[in-house]
Amino acid sequence: MGKRRHILPAALIAATLSAPAAGADTLDDPLRFFANCTGRLSAELSHRWMMAAPDASEIEALRATMIDVLAAMTPEDGGREVLTWRIAARTAHSALLSRATFGNDDWARDRAAQEVAHCAALVLGPPEPAPGESDAAEMVSLPASQPVP
Repeated sequence: MGKRRHILPAALIAATLSAPAAGADTLDDPLRFFANCTGRLSAELSHRWMMAAPDASEIEALRATMIDVLAAMTPEDGGREVLTWRIAARTAHSALLSRATFGNDDWARDRAAQEVAHCAALVLGPPEPAPGESDAAEMVSLPASQPVP
């Protein structure tokens, strides 16, 4: 039993040391990048649902966008490899979230957040209205004969 207790921590340490730094996942291989992000976001969404997080819908929307991008990029004969990448990324991210939540590990929490932010940075959503902007329905037009104050 003593040896078994040390195998899992040793495996986690080895995986952590051999893992690339956050943000090392670049667009050098866009297909793999989006597959990894889709897997990470799937794990993130499952975790947020499990924790009843109020912002799960944001991750769900981001994940849906990633799935669409990934589907458009995946060649007809590449589906199996892409699915393998997605599953591996989901498994790794899920382990990271479990470590963060149930092990109260701040490093794991920060790393998971960095990975999601890295993926989210490449997806553009609708622009937010600038402070002070109003809807078109609220705008009042002045008659052409009156000067603008």
